[in-house]
Amino acid sequence: MAKTKELSKDTRNKIVDLHQAGKTESAIGKQLGLKKSTVGAIIRKWKTYKTTDNLPRSGAPRKISPRGVKMIPRTVSKNPRTTRGDLVNDLQRAGTKVAKPTISKTLRRQGLKSCSARRVPLLKPVHVQARLKFAREHLDDPEEDWENVIWSDGTNILVKIQLVVFGGQRMLSCIQRTPYLL
Repeated sequence: MAKTKELSKDTRNKIVDLHQAGKTESAIGKQLGLKKSTVGAIIRKWKTYKTTDNLPRSGAPRKISPRGVKMIPRTVSKNPRTTRGDLVNDLQRAGTKVAKPTISKTLRRQGLKSCSARRVPLLKPVHVQARLKFAREHLDDPEEDWENVIWSDGTNILVKIQLVVFGGQRMLSCIQRTPYLL
């Protein structure tokens, strides 16, 4: 069955009031712009349970409290290298026992995906000094000069960073130059 929008509490109470006033389901539906089956379902629910509130739904309640759900992305944003095991331990210290897949699902619901850091070769002190010297020499070069450079080590150089807003959510969009392989 497809998910549908729930009616507001006011609308449901208005349906019950009109029913008690002696109106038929069809008349109530036409007056409020609802289907007859919707009106009938609300009236049956009211007759059975004497309430128009949402009843408890089936399924297990969430393991992680809303406070814990807020804590997880905050922890990850402070330290992006946090592992699922670290998050499980943090929640266990707070009194919630969860498994690693639960953490993954919670992060995905919050819009965070897992990723692995790119493996790069370790730099020796000689390389570090050479890079620093090169960087200091070319510190004041304009951006146009860097567009003509062909990088022989296959490095991706980040040329521009744009801040893109999608529906109120801010995202960084990186425009990268593809390396020219020699």
